[in-house]
Amino acid sequence: MKNREGFSVIGCVKCRRMMVADLSYATKTCICGNKIDLSKTKLLAVCESADEAGELLRRMQTVKNSGFTTANKIGGPFKKES
Repeated sequence: MKNREGFSVIGCVKCRRMMVADLSYATKTCICGNKIDLSKTKLLAVCESADEAGELLRRMQTVKNSGFTTANKIGGPFKKES
């Protein structure tokens, strides 16, 4: 593994939980007990500081857990055909 710096938002493949990982380490252990190899996992976002990565994670979780998507976001406003 090459020497990387910074912090990343990653996802656990077992429980699908998103978390912040320090890239100076080789692995990250999820709260579910799954050990994630940081050299093999997909990095969802990379930031320079832990605060910045935490803020990005909170924004990503808000979108993921909102549970409702308006029709405007999916396909634009509804237009009635005549």
